[in-house]
Amino acid sequence: MKILYGLLMASACMAQLQVGVGSAVITPDLDKHGPVYMAGFGQNRVATGVHDPLYARCMALQVARQPLVLCGVDSIGLFLDDVEKIRARITGKAVIAALHDHEAPDTMGLWGPAQGKSGIQEAYNQFVIDGTVEAARKAIASMKAARVKLARTQDAELDTFIHDTRPPVRHDSELVMLSAEDLNGKPIGTLINWANHPETLGSKNTLITADYSGYLRQHLEAELGGTAVFINGAVGGMQSPLGAKLDQPENSFERAEWIGRRVAAMAAKAVQQAGKVEIDGLSFRETTLDIPAANPGFQMAAQADLYRGRKKLNANGTTATLVGYIKLSGKNAPLLEIAMIPGEMYPELSVGGIERYAGADYPDAPLEPAIKQQMKAPFKMLFGLANDEIGYIIPKAEWDQTAPWLNNNAKRWYGEVNSVGAEAGPLINQAFAELVKGQ
Repeated sequence: MKILYGLLMASACMAQLQVGVGSAVITPDLDKHGPVYMAGFGQNRVATGVHDPLYARCMALQVARQPLVLCGVDSIGLFLDDVEKIRARITGKAVIAALHDHEAPDTMGLWGPAQGKSGIQEAYNQFVIDGTVEAARKAIASMKAARVKLARTQDAELDTFIHDTRPPVRHDSELVMLSAEDLNGKPIGTLINWANHPETLGSKNTLITADYSGYLRQHLEAELGGTAVFINGAVGGMQSPLGAKLDQPENSFERAEWIGRRVAAMAAKAVQQAGKVEIDGLSFRETTLDIPAANPGFQMAAQADLYRGRKKLNANGTTATLVGYIKLSGKNAPLLEIAMIPGEMYPELSVGGIERYAGADYPDAPLEPAIKQQMKAPFKMLFGLANDEIGYIIPKAEWDQTAPWLNNNAKRWYGEVNSVGAEAGPLINQAFAELVKGQ
């Protein structure tokens, strides 16, 4: 494991926080970028139309010299290779987090016309890169002195929007928000963090859509004003609207809108009831680490160049990725901490609740301490798919690639097939712990 540390942004004593927001449309042109292969389910799902726009949306924060830009992108996932192209064109530091939208184009190459055929259209990937750069630059250019509210809610209704198909049933369903207004009280925007797959429309839909994410932002803006920036959380294992017991029809835009509208309403209520906080410190740290790419499927995908030159494996069979940590503080006390995780983390690694089951491949593996339990601030966020997408991040004690299956299940559980390997969880957890200790 290779870990590099660097304090990239230091706290400033009693400095004025500045906040800006920006967005750019990244909806594909089905003629110019076509054929557009839709991501997240099976091969050869070709987009036949556009239901609603896709966006890159960013919030820029600055306390000292450099801005920090936080971007949520309506994409299935962006490999570190494309993220680095975005970050190289942005002043200051940036976190680029894909929302894991299963109703957006294939930007990773795994869902092309057939097995072994890439679905990446380079012109569209470049369009996403350019759009995210545009949104980030708009956010930086629009920064102004701001007052903020931090809010959270864990209404029981939030859990009803999520179905977990694998034991232990765990959700990281808390909504956490940072909402900003200028010194005249005009709304700037709201950053919202929640964990659920944007795949309400399912595998048969062929219309490009932001899924519930688009409705969430739309209704949150109607409630609070300004620009809404949504960043997804710990969606692994399998946090999904599919299978959730709701009144709206499965695989429908009606259900997607219901989820987005209700989540927005709960978020807005929490923000409206919250008091303002004074943020005068902002720190950002990240580490580079190499994770063994043990998944044979990932190895074959790389050999077949499904990623189109991205995600090249190191000579020792590892893949490089990033883990990061952000802290916003006031009067030297932490107020909001954010973990940046480069994939789909199982919620028991985020909030706790790892279980030992009969049939696990590593039954005696140490239990990783939950990411959010390592943070001390009253408000905690976890950004999934942040700066990279390495697939599912599974507790090692729950890893199950060979029979017998966990809990004596009759068939293999879903998860490992889309994970880089059993060491991802322990290595990422260790790297994050070191970042928090070194703050």
